[in-house]
Amino acid sequence: MKENKLWYSAPAAVWEEALPLGNGRLGMMVFGSPGEERIQLNEETFWSGWEFPGYDNPETFEHLDEMRRLIFEGKYSEAQALCDRYLVCRGKGHADENSAFGSYQTAGDLYLTVPEWDGGAYRRELRLDEGIATVEYAGGRREFFVSPTYNTAVVRIIDAPENVCLRYERERTTILQDPGEISATGFLPTAFAVLIRSRREGGDLCVYITAATGYETDGDPAQTCARTLDAAMAAGCEAVREDARRYFRDLLGRAEITLPGSGEKADVPTDRRLAGAENDPGLAELYFNFGRYLLAASSRGRLPANLQGIWCKDYNPPWSADYHININIQMNYWFAETCNLPELTAPFFALIRRIAKAGEHTARTMYHCPGWVAHFTTNPWGYTAPGMNPVYGAFAAAGAWCLRHIKERWLFSGDDRILREYYPEIRGASEFFLAYLVTDPGSGYLVTAPASSPENSFISPTDGKRVNVCAGPTMDTSIIRELFEFNIEAADALGEDAEFAQTLRETLERLTPLRIGKYGQIMEWPEEFEEAEPGHRHMSQLYGLYPAAQIRRSTPELFAAARKTIERRLAHGGGHTGWSRAWIINFFARLADGNAAHENLIALLKNCTLPNLFDTHPPFQIDGNFGGTAGVVEMLLQSHDGCIDLLPALPDAWKDGAFDGLMARGGFRVSAEWKDGVVVRCSVRGQKNTPFRLRLNGEIIDAAGSYELGAKEDA
Repeated sequence: MKENKLWYSAPAAVWEEALPLGNGRLGMMVFGSPGEERIQLNEETFWSGWEFPGYDNPETFEHLDEMRRLIFEGKYSEAQALCDRYLVCRGKGHADENSAFGSYQTAGDLYLTVPEWDGGAYRRELRLDEGIATVEYAGGRREFFVSPTYNTAVVRIIDAPENVCLRYERERTTILQDPGEISATGFLPTAFAVLIRSRREGGDLCVYITAATGYETDGDPAQTCARTLDAAMAAGCEAVREDARRYFRDLLGRAEITLPGSGEKADVPTDRRLAGAENDPGLAELYFNFGRYLLAASSRGRLPANLQGIWCKDYNPPWSADYHININIQMNYWFAETCNLPELTAPFFALIRRIAKAGEHTARTMYHCPGWVAHFTTNPWGYTAPGMNPVYGAFAAAGAWCLRHIKERWLFSGDDRILREYYPEIRGASEFFLAYLVTDPGSGYLVTAPASSPENSFISPTDGKRVNVCAGPTMDTSIIRELFEFNIEAADALGEDAEFAQTLRETLERLTPLRIGKYGQIMEWPEEFEEAEPGHRHMSQLYGLYPAAQIRRSTPELFAAARKTIERRLAHGGGHTGWSRAWIINFFARLADGNAAHENLIALLKNCTLPNLFDTHPPFQIDGNFGGTAGVVEMLLQSHDGCIDLLPALPDAWKDGAFDGLMARGGFRVSAEWKDGVVVRCSVRGQKNTPFRLRLNGEIIDAAGSYELGAKEDA
């Protein structure tokens, strides 16, 4: 039995227990209460806020030289005070629903009141490979699904009684209710509409739901909703249901893994399985499927998956449920290529183009530099200014980090068209850093200054104060090195821009190399500063280990130092947030330590996972789900180090298993089966007669186009 179902023996008592459904644009959370069903609704563009370039601060440039002078003189506290005043956005910036930055918001709650439950048997279930949730109890059955084609969510009450009552609630909303229809309108400040219609189809009551806003359109959201439901209801409930089912079957059917014990505990409610995760390998398989399901359900519209995917119950959620680009949105898409879901990155790629355009204004206004820059967070209108505090807001390499997903698409697809399409954005980011980099008078290397290592701080060696601004933090340099190398590769592949590529080659030689510190660790800053939080959740200095590939087997000293870095973080309480723990899984997978990766996967499941399998920071933050899914893949297949590596970090707990349909760089589709940790069957298939290297059971095999070992056993 495959691990494709979440199920529970009781209704959801709180939102964090509800079942998530979505089509990438619409989302709903199903509570499953028999007496009064609550369905919390979302639509991807339900954002307060508006386009506003006034956050860019021209005073930054006026004080830039002074900031740099103080940093280079070691006067970090004085530099910090100056940056606190001038290396910030104008106004309130993010995390304020009433500011131009805005906030993602709930689309309201729908309640269905039905005759009371008699207290008999109960089951609430989400079938991941179909995108259908069901609630069954004595005397009743309901289905819930969201169709991509019809952009409609449906609640279907099977053999519904006559006296079902519907009501909709949302603050600051005008609600009109007529027989068979509820319409709601308001402003975010863009106009929005929610439309709910119900009708009998046979013996069933079918409730059709959709929502729309005026985001990037001149159309009337209410008319849009009416047209949407006209089409969905003309097709009928069965057609809408089949569309949702087909969508998830297609996307989730492209890849699968089978781990020991798959299905053995399927009769145990999902929330109860979390407590015994260390003795339930099938739960990791379910978690992998759930992560892929969440991305398919939250990233197929105009906007990418945000900090909460597409599901949000609040009007002013934590961190605005925005797009943090200092790791969080990147983590959301770490497995999109490896799990053969490249189309799900389209909204993220669209956001990259948006912030590149907006970031040109930020680069000119704040730094007098060409090209474009984006800092730690953004919104649907392309916010690119720093934040309100340099500890997080001074991270100017965030936009360049986003570009590595363009690189990954190119590496996985081998299609140069992606390079041509996004070359202006790649070049623009390089142009910014060529102008922004400055020579450190002490080391002679080119560094970013002022800068910060995302959200982390150190103790100033001159006065013992806690500060965060510095010159040339390791993550900045690692990202810029990867950006320049990618730009050079892109220019070479396209056969153009040779002079600019040569400038980048020469500049690469002047960047600070990775350094090993007194604890044997990768240094986070160019100097051996005392860490204010040795167990900090961010591990920015290890960007070169994962997601990049600058630290690998062929750099053994750095490989060993990376392990020391992780061990030191963990020894001081690191990995305490869900997404941070997920990052650690990927680190250990890259270090080929399967047991350590598995240990951290279990910690993620037991300590950082809510009853409905949502990741918790805390609070709920979806990046840990996606990062954990990526970590499972990384344990089974890697292709970043010049070869396709089968089972590079297989834990003892997964001694037998199989996977099918995972992707390797170069466009190779890979499948494998193993017993007692030894691969007994594998298939590597490419679209061209491309040569590749395969690491199989400890040996390196050279092949071209495809490779087969053994034959798949009959089912």
